[in-house]
Amino acid sequence: MKEIRRDMITGDLVIYSSYRNKRPLDKVKIVGDFDSKEDEHSETCPFCRGNTEDIKEIKETINDESGQWVAMSVANKFPILDLSIKEIFGEHEVLIESYRHNASYYNMTEEEFKNTFALLKSRYKDLSKREGIEYVSVFKNSKRNAGASLMHPHSQIVSSNLLPPEIKKEIEVSDKYKIENGTNLYEALLDKEEKDKERVIYSGEYFLAFVPYATRYNGEVRVIEKDDLDPSQWTDEHIEELSYIFKNMFRNMEEYQGDIPFNILLHSKTVNKEIGKELRTHFHIVPRKYNFGGFELTTGLYVCGSDPKELAEYFRIKK
Repeated sequence: MKEIRRDMITGDLVIYSSYRNKRPLDKVKIVGDFDSKEDEHSETCPFCRGNTEDIKEIKETINDESGQWVAMSVANKFPILDLSIKEIFGEHEVLIESYRHNASYYNMTEEEFKNTFALLKSRYKDLSKREGIEYVSVFKNSKRNAGASLMHPHSQIVSSNLLPPEIKKEIEVSDKYKIENGTNLYEALLDKEEKDKERVIYSGEYFLAFVPYATRYNGEVRVIEKDDLDPSQWTDEHIEELSYIFKNMFRNMEEYQGDIPFNILLHSKTVNKEIGKELRTHFHIVPRKYNFGGFELTTGLYVCGSDPKELAEYFRIKK
């Protein structure tokens, strides 16, 4: 079966072709990536406890009852942006998500996720207050084949005086939807997915996790916030529910597709709330099992062979 679908959030055109997943593939081993069976502590990792003397600047820590840090935000030693030029400036931090060297989203505890999202909330709030900042980007690269340079679990947060093109595109799509339909795109999408149910992974009080009807990435999952908040406004209840979703969903994802590389992209509301009023904070969880081919790169059209309903069934969190 082949059909054209449009991603409601990004506006991307996607060619859905269920036959593409039946293509013959050479059996090759992914090489050069991190070994998930590493020890809990590494003597050579700069993010492990006891090895942090070379860290440029510690911004914030979350500590356990004994006073030891369990999550930490530090200035990036090799920042994408800094304050050195006026045209584009910002700050770049690394959020170390656990003291455990071999922790990953596939095996982290709910408490570790709570620490991660609590730290993200705090750093987002601090960075968004800086003068001239228009947007705060949050992303995660898991494994070398998804862009990570270190195995130790971490995500990154980058503030900027400019709105990223990808966010501008989502704002344009949501603004256009409001003009044409008189309602918020994300409210309509939430309503549609919850009524259909077949692509839903988990529906809670504050977030909906689902496999999108159309996406440029095979196997992508999205988690949309039901409230109209930015991460700095999350309550403890938001963080608890988000942690529950991520812990259980990633367990199910690993059981189905293994310990594969992935990226997480948090697309949040803009710092200036007058811009992008229709945008709703949401996560893109992008598996990196396949790369784009020449067709996608030369045409800007994307081919997806994964059945969203089937993936949702595998990833679904049973209440």
